[in-house]
Amino acid sequence: MQNYTHLTTRKLELKWLELIGRPVPSIGRSLIIKYLLWYEQAKREKIFPLGFFHEVAQAAKTTDKRPKATLEIGSKLIRSYQGLKYEVEIVANGYLYENTLYKSLSGVAKAITGKSWNGNVFFGVKK
Repeated sequence: MQNYTHLTTRKLELKWLELIGRPVPSIGRSLIIKYLLWYEQAKREKIFPLGFFHEVAQAAKTTDKRPKATLEIGSKLIRSYQGLKYEVEIVANGYLYENTLYKSLSGVAKAITGKSWNGNVFFGVKK
């Protein structure tokens, strides 16, 4: 049986892909190690419950308990794009950019770049 504890998260993800043939779901490092060990054991003993990947997906849903980002009224988002600095203020009913009210950050990002963007991605807001 392999010892995975010394591997970096990236190497664990590559090992997962090699053994299981699917990308790693959004689960923590310790669960990746446990599932890899379990997978190796199941393979040796030639047992593969059909619900394995369903259980991994369920574990991923229940383990991500990080707080969600909240944007408070009065906060400002600052983004540098193509050498210029852009500032957006969060107001009660949307986003204020250059004295224009936008309903979404994506609308602001499009006004700045001229292209469709996911506003959260453009401004680096993580949910």
